[in-house]
Amino acid sequence: MPTVATAAVTAATFVALYAGHQLGDHPVQRGADAAAKGAPAGGAAAPWTGWAACLRHVATYSLTQAAALALVAVAAPLTWSGVVAALVVSAATHAVIDRRWIVRSIIRAKGCADWAEGPYLIDQSLHMGALLLASVLAAVTAGAAAVGVVVAAALAVVGAGLAVERRVAGAWV
Repeated sequence: MPTVATAAVTAATFVALYAGHQLGDHPVQRGADAAAKGAPAGGAAAPWTGWAACLRHVATYSLTQAAALALVAVAAPLTWSGVVAALVVSAATHAVIDRRWIVRSIIRAKGCADWAEGPYLIDQSLHMGALLLASVLAAVTAGAAAVGVVVAAALAVVGAGLAVERRVAGAWV
């Protein structure tokens, strides 16, 4: 049964991850990585062209979130297993979302290609949902075995993202 303590850890973790997200996704992110991380968006480029830029961005993004979590840990009872779980989930989901095919697919499904702010707002909304999941996992993940399960699930998310990219390479969404 959830306690006030687990709710507080969830909330504190979300605040830290959100602050780290905002800093890591905007002022810390290199312009070149922002431009290249979603490639290809069409054309004849190899399907995984932008992954190097995406991974560079996710590395600096994750370090920024780790710093935010370290700061919050001064006042909140975060555990090592919760912090690792949160960072792994945040990094994995961030990488897949930032490849942009999910955002393009949602825009196409919604029929809102003319919505100028749509790509950015959908991207940020997906990230917030992922941060919520990461925050809950931070509060309930205890021990190395649980971290192992979270890491395996995060790797499966990235693997699924790569599989989708490979599948749609000819008809990039």
